[in-house]
Amino acid sequence: MTVVLLDASRPDLIPAGAVALLAQPVAVTEEVHPSLLWQLPSYEIIGLVADDWTKTLVSSNREHPAVVERLKWGEDVVEGSTLPGGKLLKAVELMDRLRRTGPWERRQTHDSLRRYLLEEVYELLDSIDHGTPEELRSELGDLLLQVLFHARIAADSAHGAFDIDDVAQSFIDKVSYRTPGVLSGEHADLDRQIDEWEAAKAAEREDQRVGVLDGIVTTQPALALVQKIFERLAGAGFPVAAVSPSLYRVDVPFRKHAAESVEDDLRRRAIALMNQVRTAEEAAAEDDVTPRDDNTWRKYLGMAYVEEPAEEEVDEDSVEVDSDEVDDVVAVDEDEYDETDVEADPIAEAGDLAPLEGGKLHKVPGMVVREKWSAEGE
Repeated sequence: MTVVLLDASRPDLIPAGAVALLAQPVAVTEEVHPSLLWQLPSYEIIGLVADDWTKTLVSSNREHPAVVERLKWGEDVVEGSTLPGGKLLKAVELMDRLRRTGPWERRQTHDSLRRYLLEEVYELLDSIDHGTPEELRSELGDLLLQVLFHARIAADSAHGAFDIDDVAQSFIDKVSYRTPGVLSGEHADLDRQIDEWEAAKAAEREDQRVGVLDGIVTTQPALALVQKIFERLAGAGFPVAAVSPSLYRVDVPFRKHAAESVEDDLRRRAIALMNQVRTAEEAAAEDDVTPRDDNTWRKYLGMAYVEEPAEEEVDEDSVEVDSDEVDDVVAVDEDEYDETDVEADPIAEAGDLAPLEGGKLHKVPGMVVREKWSAEGE
């Protein structure tokens, strides 16, 4: 006879070759889902050993003793193809059961799991650098546990904030929106894909009317924070001359007792830059302007900039303009503009105060504006 093997994660999915076989009385193993049993015209649940070999055996467990016995004797097997992700459904089911019945799992909150999530991320990074494929797989599983756990906790909230399906849909929506060309088969160009991704992210921020640095997590490691800030600012046309060179390097003193934390010092400088960027955006918003180019940023940062001429309606047929007069109006000494050296920070005279050792206070360095400094070659 024949053995029909079902996908345990999709109990209602019947392989095409098994449809006719299930129209007659069959034998089933005990783990077959009730949703399928209700639709069978006639079935008999067997024990560990299949006594009646005249009937088709239906099971979702290839390791079941009755299935193993039949396969050993060479019976035909009908099964559907397995799709990637089927085990994720079992993982969701397991997390749901633990959340409902586990005494420890029932007590956890988003906040109580924070340290575990952080530990798992660092362990995953370590396994990428030094681990075996098996260790990497295990650490990815630990990280998946955190995703499933947080989604399940959210589903328990008073209003059912979201569940694991919403998390998956969020991933689908975001990636589909940001990679349209690749997913549609229109192109497979790396630079174009990156441009589309960044353009979509920028459009999302514009739709939400948020600042260029909004959404950046300031509690991440300081170097990662600075890199993220630079990525955002570079994509928004921010002038590199408005960024202190001190943010481009980290000096770690080689001494027995360091006076202050290099990590905290870099973070304070990065946050000072973020605050100054937001101040400029607020000033621009009063004029209903969104800074997205070098000159506009300069204007609202308090730096030297080129004044845009006021737009006037001019009848081109009735007005003649002398080319020499035009040169006198718009001429700008480019060398003088590029070589401007501002010793004091013209953008923000006052900065946040941050405590140092011994209870003293010092001003967090603002943006050191040096027009002649360049990031080229860094």
